[in-house]
Amino acid sequence: DDAQVLAGVAEILRQLAEGRPAAANVYPAVAADGNPRAQRIIHEVFAVADARWRALGVIPDSALVLREEFADLDAEKRFEMPEVESCELPGCRCGDVICGRCLPTECPLFARRCTPRRPVGPCMVSSEGSCAAHYKYHWRPTER
Repeated sequence: DDAQVLAGVAEILRQLAEGRPAAANVYPAVAADGNPRAQRIIHEVFAVADARWRALGVIPDSALVLREEFADLDAEKRFEMPEVESCELPGCRCGDVICGRCLPTECPLFARRCTPRRPVGPCMVSSEGSCAAHYKYHWRPTER
């Protein structure tokens, strides 16, 4: 809605003029409690489960999976897909980068074996990944 976009722009301009940037909700349809109908549907269709995340391992209660009554829509069950084994490359520190324990340049593979053209870890695979972004916007060859 054009009026809502303009209201958002006006709010940003007001904050800039006052020198007090802040998070503000000027969209009237957004409520602090979220969308109850959408939340109810998600709860009816999905269940919380543990999940294995590349470079991080298993994180309890970090995934949503289809409930049993929707199993016929679950591609993993329907097509009997085997669990994908994680093959972490020795030296890759994506897990540490994601968790903020190190910078991308502290990974021994960064900009050497792992580049955007030949990514090794998940942080370099996606253009939005932390290592890919660091490589594109911050890294200079002299940082080695």
